[in-house]
Amino acid sequence: MKLTVMQHTDTEDLGTIKDWAADKQVDMVTYRPDQGDPIAQLNPAEMDGLILLGGPMSVNDDFDWLAAERILIRSHNKLGRPVLGICLGAQQITKAFGANVYRMPQPEEGIGTVRGTDGTLLNVFHWHGEAMSRLPGSTLLYENEHALQGFAYHDHIVGFQFHLEVTPDMIAEIGAAAGKPQGPVNLGILDHGHQVLAATLDRLFL
Repeated sequence: MKLTVMQHTDTEDLGTIKDWAADKQVDMVTYRPDQGDPIAQLNPAEMDGLILLGGPMSVNDDFDWLAAERILIRSHNKLGRPVLGICLGAQQITKAFGANVYRMPQPEEGIGTVRGTDGTLLNVFHWHGEAMSRLPGSTLLYENEHALQGFAYHDHIVGFQFHLEVTPDMIAEIGAAAGKPQGPVNLGILDHGHQVLAATLDRLFL
């Protein structure tokens, strides 16, 4: 199993997904389309699955590589291959299938909670100024009072608006890079999110 990863900024990398991959003996190949990696040349038929990470850009920006990512997402869907989108990646899935991504009145930044369909609250890290419209045919997974926060599309595509892959060090680095320092975060706050993410990765990719 080899998964293809789209990373869009230095500070938002795979995080704890790297630990999951090492434990499950899953290989990862990471591309930086924001730095010019030629992802339009990739053949989806040769890819086992796709992970799209976060980033500071908007899915509505007029970058060729954003359009190329959306082609890969749609191709994976046609092939029945699994896709996980995180933050910008989830918005890319939404836009790839024709739903709207729009600017929020106020960004969501820092530790917060989302609510699952069973009412369970989950601690997550928010770092986004845009939100997703409901994708027709999708299944709601998470929401909060501000926006849709997570969805499944068919049985092989999942999008999380929030970050579960982060560590306390990653949160500090993301905030520092944006000039918005974040207070110390106890790892215990993130533990359950890490477990939810690992279970999602298991279901999608194994």
